[in-house]
Amino acid sequence: MQMLGSATSEVPRQATRVRIYVNDGAQWHGRPLQLVILDHLRKSGAAGASVFRGVAGFGVHQELHTTAIEVLSGSLPLLIEWIDTAERVQQLLPEVSGMVTEGLITVEPVAVVKYAYRQLRPIDAHRTVAEVMTREVVTVHPETPVRVLVELLVNQIYRALPVVDQENHLAGIVTNGDLVERGGLRVRTELLPTLSPPALDEELRRLEAAIVTAGDIMTREVATVRAETDLDSAGRLMATRRLKRLPVVDAEGRVVGIVSRSDILRSVAERYPLMTEEAVAGQAPASDDGTVGAVMARQVPVVHADASLPETLDAVISTRLNRAVVVDHANRPIGVVTDAEVMRRLEPAHHPGLAQALMRRLPFVHPSAEERQEMLAETGTRAADLMIAPPVTVRETTPIAEAARRMLERRYKILPVVDDEGRLVGLVDRADLLRAVALA
Repeated sequence: MQMLGSATSEVPRQATRVRIYVNDGAQWHGRPLQLVILDHLRKSGAAGASVFRGVAGFGVHQELHTTAIEVLSGSLPLLIEWIDTAERVQQLLPEVSGMVTEGLITVEPVAVVKYAYRQLRPIDAHRTVAEVMTREVVTVHPETPVRVLVELLVNQIYRALPVVDQENHLAGIVTNGDLVERGGLRVRTELLPTLSPPALDEELRRLEAAIVTAGDIMTREVATVRAETDLDSAGRLMATRRLKRLPVVDAEGRVVGIVSRSDILRSVAERYPLMTEEAVAGQAPASDDGTVGAVMARQVPVVHADASLPETLDAVISTRLNRAVVVDHANRPIGVVTDAEVMRRLEPAHHPGLAQALMRRLPFVHPSAEERQEMLAETGTRAADLMIAPPVTVRETTPIAEAARRMLERRYKILPVVDDEGRLVGLVDRADLLRAVALA
């Protein structure tokens, strides 16, 4: 294992332009139509839109309107122009179209020669936690047995369970750390699905025999937010306290939802247009503050493709991320090895110390020559045999919002950062991105 510590051209790329022609007096539920459309596009994460007022024009009714006679009438023609990705236009246009009861909408492809983004905007303080939180929350009670807690977390994307009383008031929260540190769980919840059915059943039966409950192991001092809390404040709380999630409670302390780090990052990513690798390469940012290069870690756990199993595991458990980047002879990322993928592809039965090494972060006990040959014959123990490939990478010039989008789309926790030649120069994770947008 090892730890790894430009000028651009303007490349045309495709986008979609939507033009909406209405008159200045158009209304939607008592509000000016153009303002309603702009507000809807903004809240839905559109890249941007503008409203232009015409000086003269006529429509289907053949009535001529000019600034000379209509300045106070509210009947002048308006043009709402919106340029975005084809995907986002396809997603948002149906609802926008439903608001236009009288007017004209056109859609056409356009070539964007340059998109010079501004410094990263902070989290939208106009949006509230209620807009992004998960409302269907799985909760437990203080008397819930630890075995049930674990069963509720297996194969789920959430990693914590709020503990509530009979009236749904928050009493605490059970996290993965609580289960490992005080609940007796020997394998982190992320690794449980990789166990064989007999091994998983054995672990659950052992927990059941311990007679431990949620009330015994839960974290009692829990940071919370209200549904009406703005996202900016929620993001700052998560970033400063290094939290992955916040229960959402009402005025009486009852649980009404939960907001995660991913929810905050997704709200930021939605405010920026999608960018291809070619677009990032042709980007000329106004400053480095809003790019991956400003927040990435330069110390990266790295292994080469032909690294042995012991070397690979040492790299994986060397950081809190439980991941290592696999590189080729030119230091280009070709894959990522995770602890879960190691467990999935190389069952603990092939080496008794595997699960313990992954959990306890102890140096892996090197197998004997005979054991090594057996493992090679059965599964292969090189890093290249255990990695997830190809990796999703970003550049130092990639906007933070675009990095967050790519990370969330694939549910990845890390993204290798590469230079213009594709060589590894750093690493960025969700915590890095949240701190960048929340503390900007």
